[in-house]
Amino acid sequence: MITSRQIRAARGLLGWSGDELADKVDVTRATLSKIESDLVQPQERTLARIAEVLDKHGVELVDGEGVKLRQQEVRVFSGKTGYRQFLDHIYLTLKNGGRIRQFNLSDSGNLSFADEYGQAHLSRMASIDHLDAKVLTIEGDTEFPASYCKYRWMDKDNADLAPFYIYGDYVVLPMYESTHKREWISVNSKLLAERYAKQFDKFWAKASSPKKKGK
Repeated sequence: MITSRQIRAARGLLGWSGDELADKVDVTRATLSKIESDLVQPQERTLARIAEVLDKHGVELVDGEGVKLRQQEVRVFSGKTGYRQFLDHIYLTLKNGGRIRQFNLSDSGNLSFADEYGQAHLSRMASIDHLDAKVLTIEGDTEFPASYCKYRWMDKDNADLAPFYIYGDYVVLPMYESTHKREWISVNSKLLAERYAKQFDKFWAKASSPKKKGK
């Protein structure tokens, strides 16, 4: 459980005042001050909420009552070989379940880039339990190859919005210079993933159920 020293140190790392942290945790400034000064024995749920807020903003707890800022891992997957490595990373990250949010990306246009490896990836992903996968694609797209995904259509006016892909705490931004020259930039950041997920949720709420091919 997080300690008073770690709370004070985490605020210092983030440059937050006591008022800012108290507001985010939904406690009074006086209560937070007493917790940080060891003047009260806070409830476990209060400490858990403080730890959750700090973790969301990139603070990690370390042994010896220490804290540190989480380093954001950035990887670039390039070309066909890189795309297969990207698919492998998705599977390894989510093999025990988790979240996928795919925004303005067509499955058919991407998976075909991996040739037969794309189908193998779909098969292994379909075998994962507790996978929460949602795809927002542009109205008119009728290719829905992933049985484990829920698909919805966005209005065609959104076709020029920047695409992104979330898996776990990773956000991926695809960069396509041409049909054959493609890169996927992956950023490991819980805070960034949550922000993109919130944007996704807003579009998902307004999206429509796709019509089946031929209807």
